[in-house]
Amino acid sequence: MAKRLFAVLECQSLLENLSPFVDTKRPKNSPDAAESPTCLSPNSVIGFPELTEEPRCDSSDRSVMCRLCVRLPDGRKVQRNFLRSESVQLLWSFCYSLIGESERRERCFKLIQAVPGEYRSLYYGSETSFEESGLDNSLISVVWV
Repeated sequence: MAKRLFAVLECQSLLENLSPFVDTKRPKNSPDAAESPTCLSPNSVIGFPELTEEPRCDSSDRSVMCRLCVRLPDGRKVQRNFLRSESVQLLWSFCYSLIGESERRERCFKLIQAVPGEYRSLYYGSETSFEESGLDNSLISVVWV
């Protein structure tokens, strides 16, 4: 009985903590509710920043460039240059643009950086630049959640 009461109180506390993030203005049976993704993820809740044009790679300004390789869930690898001063959040915009429209609605993804012997998850909320993050010349994997 005490375990059950503790579980109920724990759930209630969790709901109270999440309540500021719930959109109460949109009714559950609204027309666009059926079209929304089935999971809550950064790509369904947060609008990604607009993807900037890829900077040209000249030998004179390599010090301001960050080159990344992204491995997509279907096995493709795509390389792209970013400015070191740009926000890491542009990486999500880039990956999102490479994923098919049907998969965007049905599935959620996360980004993982492979480090020898382990891996590191990247978080969208991190407001660091590519220079601060240390992602230069890294392989980033897009993984379905």
